[in-house]
Amino acid sequence: MLIALFLFLTGCASTEVTENHIGFAESTNLDAFVGCYRNCSNPSDGSAPACLTSILWPDAFTSETGPEAVNIQKGDGNSLIASAISDGVVLKQSRFQEGEDFEFKAGLLELKREYIASGARDPGNPFIGVVTSKTVLGLDASGQGRISQSTAFAGTGFLIIPLAGKTSNTQKIERAPGDLCGRI
Repeated sequence: MLIALFLFLTGCASTEVTENHIGFAESTNLDAFVGCYRNCSNPSDGSAPACLTSILWPDAFTSETGPEAVNIQKGDGNSLIASAISDGVVLKQSRFQEGEDFEFKAGLLELKREYIASGARDPGNPFIGVVTSKTVLGLDASGQGRISQSTAFAGTGFLIIPLAGKTSNTQKIERAPGDLCGRI
């Protein structure tokens, strides 16, 4: 009976998720990304919106101070220049270089992957293991922006329960009318 209870508590769940990015179109070069985009997605399923500024500048803006739009321009060589804009004013601007900040693979911008190790040191954290996250930016067939964020984790909970899983979320970022970005 004890063995059956242990197997029940340590059971595994599996969900198959396709690895190709459904809804993404392959862009031939970085010039395809040039344009004005609304900062945040407008998910119809009630999930939290994805915002470009929270991906590009994680600590620069809050939900209250987030800009209306993000303008993407082609920089020197293989770089892109992103500008956070509200009311025609540039609030923040940065250059992102291929090979340093992102990889251009199969027509998509894959941002540098993040890895986090958890040793359950924080009070209330029962997880010991590794977590990795990946963000991919791209365009759909109509030229609208798309953000795909995925997280994978493996480890144990409460020292005895094996845990592993993956979550993924893809949302659309609309191209905005040029006047939202103003003339910069």
